[in-house]
Amino acid sequence: MNKKFGVGVIGAGAIFPSHLQAYKFLSKRFRIIGIADTDDLRLRQAGLKHFLPVSTTDYRVLLDREDVDVIDICTPPGAHPQIVKDALAAGKYVICEKPLAPTLAEADELIAFAEQYPGRLSTVFQRRYAADVEKLMRLKDDESLGKLVGGTFNRTARGAFFQAAKNWGSWRMSGGGTVMTQFVHELDLMYLVYGEPESVTASMDTVHLPIESEDTFAATVRFKNGAIVSCSSSTGVGRSSVLFDVVGTKKVHRYASKGDESGGGSGVARIQHLAQKVMTRGGDKIKEKLGRPTKPRGDGGSHRPYFEAILKALDMEQPLPVGPESARHAVELATGIYTAAITGEPVVFPLDDSALFYRGVTAEDYRGRTAASDGARNLEAIPGRQAG
Repeated sequence: MNKKFGVGVIGAGAIFPSHLQAYKFLSKRFRIIGIADTDDLRLRQAGLKHFLPVSTTDYRVLLDREDVDVIDICTPPGAHPQIVKDALAAGKYVICEKPLAPTLAEADELIAFAEQYPGRLSTVFQRRYAADVEKLMRLKDDESLGKLVGGTFNRTARGAFFQAAKNWGSWRMSGGGTVMTQFVHELDLMYLVYGEPESVTASMDTVHLPIESEDTFAATVRFKNGAIVSCSSSTGVGRSSVLFDVVGTKKVHRYASKGDESGGGSGVARIQHLAQKVMTRGGDKIKEKLGRPTKPRGDGGSHRPYFEAILKALDMEQPLPVGPESARHAVELATGIYTAAITGEPVVFPLDDSALFYRGVTAEDYRGRTAASDGARNLEAIPGRQAG
């Protein structure tokens, strides 16, 4: 029950510091043995800054080490499938950043592969363990909200993080833009709250970022329980935030955060900053305004509860949380949104290997959508004419 688990981290990019913050808080139970990254400069900087025993450009070095129990994959999504397979085959527990894979086909391939190693693969959907989400799920489970009839989910993300992430916005390496790499958290949450989706209509565009995929989208999802949910996201804007309403016949659950963390929006950085003021000023009134107990900086960050869930599963020899089948739902919803936005037609779920973009969207696919969209705008400009 008190075993200390050795961790090998693959990827020293933008999300690595958030994982490191949680590992440091849980240092009695986790020890980072080493880090791997293909960028030699970034690798050296991470290894020296955090005094990591092993730094390597070949992640297989970490897989070969007997003192590494857990592999934590922090690479762009395009690299996930092969590393997940190699790590599972090496007998490691595997923690993989979201999304599980950049395409639905690769997600299904990983699900099939992981069946040989049951319970050893988890995807990092840390928002599931946030206090506001736990509260929402309790309200849903005890039927305090009544019948769920609708909702809105919105995310914005500021630009600095994405300017530093070289592969962000690449269809092949990231699986897309704001839908697949940022709003994927809300897609995961929407499935948890509303259940199986029935259909989706969507629109997307690259409004201002120099990337090949979308930086802005809006969609409407109808769920099989009858709920109709609108959602949208924009990336590379002035401020990060997450806002959502879950609408029930008895009650509306509202959540709004205004964060300043890179690519985020969960508001953790802002809450921790206010919490520090509480500790130094004894401001009980600020605690009350926050609506929940606060902790000073150094509490492990937003990923800590997720990593604690990982520890609990390891200690009890149970399957790791957020297994690959569960992680697939968000990829399926993202694929449906992309398909609806590119074709301009509603998309019906579930999606299987016959789906149009089951194997992913290409830059050419997306340019085709852009050309069709431009044509539609031109038609709309002609009096008495309607597009499509």
